[in-house]
Amino acid sequence: MADEQKIVVEVPSSSGHYSPVTNTADLSLLEEFKKGWISAIALPDNLPDLAYTLASSVAIPALLSSCWVSIPIPGFIRLGVLGMLVMAGVFVMYLRQVVPEVKDILLLRVGLVAVGVLLGI
Repeated sequence: MADEQKIVVEVPSSSGHYSPVTNTADLSLLEEFKKGWISAIALPDNLPDLAYTLASSVAIPALLSSCWVSIPIPGFIRLGVLGMLVMAGVFVMYLRQVVPEVKDILLLRVGLVAVGVLLGI
């Protein structure tokens, strides 16, 4: 019993304000989340992949908005797509606030999608 290690616990007084110790596992998960989004949104390093990414960021929304205008789509499908676009916009604004490192690249990507939508109309 002499080999047992003593554990000292400090109990804060009830009158003082204290903040609980943050769990380092939670912090590492948050950092992992941020790093994942930073690497997902970042532009590629090599020129062919960069050209493909930029072209597809404009061409795919242009194709979809062109189909939106020219093909007769039932109203409930249009409403559902608009609802998904609103949810995606809210998620982009949330991601912009949570991970400030991606603000510029995210703005560039949203701008390219907006140019594609305008070209398709």
